[in-house]
Amino acid sequence: MKKYTLFIIGVLTLSLTSCHFLDKNPDERAEINTRQKVRLLLVNGYDFANIASIGEMMSDNTVDNDTPDSRGHVNNKVPFNQTYNQLFAWEDVTAEISQDTPYSLWEHCYKNIAVANQALSAIADLEAANPNDDFTAEKAEALLIRAYNHFILVNIFCQAYKDSVASLNDLGIHYMTAAETAVKPDYDRGSVQSTYSHIRQDLEQALQWVSDSYYTVPKYHFNVQAAHAFAAKFYLFTREYEKVIEHANRVLGTSATDARKMMFNAASAKALGNGEEERNAWVDVADNSNLMIVNTMSYFLYTFVPSYCRYTFNRIPKDAVLTGSGPCWDDRFPGCNIWQYNQNFGGFLAKIDIAFEYTDKIAGIGYAHIIRRELTAGEVLLARAEAEIMLGQTAAAVEDMNVYCKSWLCTKDLTDARINSYYRVANEKAVVSPQSMASQICPTLHNYDMSSSWTISEEQKPYIWCVLALRRFEKLHDGERIFDIKRYGIEIQHEIGYPIVTKTLVWNDDRRALQLPQEAILAGQKANPRVILGDQETVNAAEAPATKNDLELYVELKGETPQLVPFDVQ
Repeated sequence: MKKYTLFIIGVLTLSLTSCHFLDKNPDERAEINTRQKVRLLLVNGYDFANIASIGEMMSDNTVDNDTPDSRGHVNNKVPFNQTYNQLFAWEDVTAEISQDTPYSLWEHCYKNIAVANQALSAIADLEAANPNDDFTAEKAEALLIRAYNHFILVNIFCQAYKDSVASLNDLGIHYMTAAETAVKPDYDRGSVQSTYSHIRQDLEQALQWVSDSYYTVPKYHFNVQAAHAFAAKFYLFTREYEKVIEHANRVLGTSATDARKMMFNAASAKALGNGEEERNAWVDVADNSNLMIVNTMSYFLYTFVPSYCRYTFNRIPKDAVLTGSGPCWDDRFPGCNIWQYNQNFGGFLAKIDIAFEYTDKIAGIGYAHIIRRELTAGEVLLARAEAEIMLGQTAAAVEDMNVYCKSWLCTKDLTDARINSYYRVANEKAVVSPQSMASQICPTLHNYDMSSSWTISEEQKPYIWCVLALRRFEKLHDGERIFDIKRYGIEIQHEIGYPIVTKTLVWNDDRRALQLPQEAILAGQKANPRVILGDQETVNAAEAPATKNDLELYVELKGETPQLVPFDVQ
């Protein structure tokens, strides 16, 4: 964090006065002294790292293809990134610091936060010099960038929010509210509760000011709808359900007809039947479901290339989410194409297709980009449904979930009878066979263990299982399944290698909070505690394969040579 923060502050605020020949700033662009420069600076606050690799490897969406398959066959695959061995085993990550690693996520988030803080500092100076000018829209964008990046950090590197009392006992994330100026600052991590309080303060202030007035393409920024989507998500995690519904309604409207208009156009995307065209449909700014889209540098799709497909979305998770039946669909989830390079090693959706920006096309090097649907109307609709379930508004929740399922081409109506029948039968199977697909469909919920104020009745459980299953699909390949696993205290197991080593992540295991990057710990950040309650076994990292350059990997993925793709953010 310190490296990026000091670099940015140094570039943006350098002022040397000890010698007269240095009195003049050598680069006038480094001084943020106009409204336009503030806006251009804030564009740099969307330099997001992709949490997909971290979240998916830690969650129940991923299996080790080197364990025996249903035929007893054992593979000999390796991961694209050695970090994946440690993430999948819930070990502290020390293997690499490249993109798609905890280090990269940490650095990108704090870099974005530093951009937001520098913008806010510049705005304060501009307001002092121009008291009649209104900078509230710019301040709102900066506050939202700051709050959202801290939100990602606290939900990856800390324990889940429990409640205002219990979360005082869990280490939080240092909340940066000003541009860093000290050479060796003392970082106080605070608690999860204090981190959430800071996020709340920034978010609620920004909601009063947020505007789309100066955006060329609003969906590349924290626009009004995206801000309310973030609010609905935040209040879902803090279990303030009335507020979830309030902000969801600001995005979706209050009727089922309004909500339908905001759903992803699955029929159109599926009909394209072509990876490139379908990928473009998923991230189309014209699609009402996409509320905020961000560009990330990520190699996550390479996990499905046969050369590197040790850990993928396959077997039981794949059946539980896509290729099995559900409460209102038969055989497989109907609304999406499933892509694969080899049917034995898992499938994926076109939403994670890769585009390239080459720095040296002859050498085959550059940057792999994955465009993320960071905030979506589908997620907002399911957040509202979950809130309605918890408030006892079951009919409204079923209506919302039915709108969602219909948008994904389910031909049957989702009804109370179908929800109760499907999930009660699955739960009975899960009790008998804890490692079955049914156990993923109906996981044990440790909500009361997380917080004694959080109760879910037996009557509510089928509806909660249903909304969690739909959320799992909505956020598939995004890395956010781990958020639901953490906040509901869902316990999961990973089977590793052959002979099989079984690891269990219990609801109160310290490893549910990803360990801070070693670089942050060495810089003075307090490390997360490590009391391992589920198991104490370790896994040896597989030997890395011979490295291929970006061009060779792209040709293996796509069967064609890529074109240079510009990534200008408006």
